[in-house]
Amino acid sequence: MVFIAWLSAMAYSFTQTALMSLRVHEAKAEAQESALLGVDFVARDVRSSGYSAGFGNVTAIRTATLERLEVASDLNGDGDTLDTNESSTFSYDPRKRQLMRASGSGSPQPLVSDVPAGGLRFTYFDASGAALGDSSGAVTGADRNRIRRVDVRLRVEVANPDPSVLAPLVSTMTLSACRRNP
Repeated sequence: MVFIAWLSAMAYSFTQTALMSLRVHEAKAEAQESALLGVDFVARDVRSSGYSAGFGNVTAIRTATLERLEVASDLNGDGDTLDTNESSTFSYDPRKRQLMRASGSGSPQPLVSDVPAGGLRFTYFDASGAALGDSSGAVTGADRNRIRRVDVRLRVEVANPDPSVLAPLVSTMTLSACRRNP
């Protein structure tokens, strides 16, 4: 009986450890998928910015700061960027700790949660690879027309499901997106 009790205790301990490890791996994978989704959305919209089906002139990047990016394209060639899905704005909401995305004139919607302060950063470069922007990271005026590449870094932090570990699980994704329509 002692042997069975000892064996049961060992099996229980092993099962608890394996279950906690599985929960930690699931949380880490979710953080990685969220960060990848966020940078993928940004990259897709940056790559198509400035496109015009009517071959018109489109202001590709309307806003360019450390935590806010607004891009536009004329997908149907009607000469404006006011139609559905022709502009996207990515911004950070510190109160909700979320990467937000607004499409067209719609209100911002959550795209990625669990983004800490400083977890979203945009960096802008011209055709020669030189960084653009002032001391605050904002690119203003005519310099926005010179942007050819946008680097986005997104950090996601989720609570560790293991109560014995206080540090959050962190996933950071970085991606460079070049505009196809300069």
